[in-house]
Order: sequence, then C-alpha cells, then structure tokens
Amino acid sequence: MLNAILSNIVKDFRIEFRRRFAVNIALSFAAITTLAVSLTAGGVRLGSQTQAMLFWIILFFSAMNGLAHVFTREEEEGTALFLRVTSPAAAVYTAKLAFNIAVIFIIAAVISPLYVFFLNVDLVAPSAFAAAVCAGSLAIASSATVLAAIVARAGGRGSLFTIISFPVVLPPLWVAVGATRASISGSASTEGVIFLLAFSGALVAVSYMLFGHIWIEE
Repeated sequence: MLNAILSNIVKDFRIEFRRRFAVNIALSFAAITTLAVSLTAGGVRLGSQTQAMLFWIILFFSAMNGLAHVFTREEEEGTALFLRVTSPAAAVYTAKLAFNIAVIFIIAAVISPLYVFFLNVDLVAPSAFAAAVCAGSLAIASSATVLAAIVARAGGRGSLFTIISFPVVLPPLWVAVGATRASISGSASTEGVIFLLAFSGALVAVSYMLFGHIWIEE
C-alpha cells in the first residue's frame, strides 16, 4: 500500500512538473484577478470582511481547475483503467489528496503575499492569518478531491466541477472567511481553525469509505 501511494504521488508530481498545467493556470488566474481587484479598488482600503471575502473568492476559483485536473487527466489520457488495475483505491485517493493539498498550498503561498501587498491589507495577527489560510486550503482540498473523482468518472470538466463543489465547500469557506477577517481585524481565535481541521478530517474519513465505489467500475 505504501509503495503504491508513493509511486502515485511521484508520478503525479513528475507529470505536473513536466507540463506545469494545473499550477501555471491557477497562478496566472490568481495573479490577474488580484491585480484586477487592486486596480478596481483604486487604492481605497477595504473593510476587513470585504478583504477576507475577496481573498477566499480568488483562492477558491484559482484552485478549482488545478484540483479537478488530477483525475480528469487520468480519464482523458486513458490511464485510469491501468491505475485501477495496478493500485488499490485507497492508495489512489491518498496520492491524489496529497497532490491536491500540495497544489492548493502552493497557490495559497503565492496569492497571500500578492494579495496583502496589492490590496494594502494590514495584518494585525499574521500567524492567525497563516493558520486560517492553511486550514481553509486543507478543507478545500479535502472537499475537492473526491468530487473531482466523481466529475471525472461522469466525463465532466472544470466548469461542472466548480458548480458541484461550491455547495460542499461553502460552509468551510464561510468559516475561513470569518477566521481570516478576525486575523486582519485583530480579534483572532482558534475556533475557526479547529472547525476547518475537524471538517477536513471528517470529510477525508467519509471519502475513504466512498472512494472505492466511485473509482472502481462495478
């Protein structure tokens, strides 16, 4: 099992580093959107709630295409059947989850300083902001991975993935907005981060139970 997980993780990262499709598209979208929001604001300092909401809207839509690509690529290139035969379903899910977590963390690491700089965000609690971003990104990746498998098996694309993901991601997204707003305004607490981590753990546990039925043709 461990060898299957590691081999799938290495394969996914090797393909991504060779093509740089998911990360490049996501980072380009994030940079352009952040710059557009900054120009639209015209140097006006926005409220902490607005700043937090805009940040997570940019991060969510930037990450969606990259998070779906990890499964749609297997179906489009005809390697999904080989993967089903050679690797256990749990190993496939673990590898794809690890890849998606790495992708969204890379996107968040690039977006965060750009957003803080261009939107002139005054972070009162930087450590709380970093914790909220990490926990929220983990919740999005945990939600998106199993949904990406469903969309790929149904022959869907990125637009369908974003539509079906939004209702599932909305609760942790709203909590992440609240935790980010608190870190900007200086009233940070750990409740939002704890909820996001608990949400991620519960969703990953449920995904492990369901993934075999989603991934393997009966």
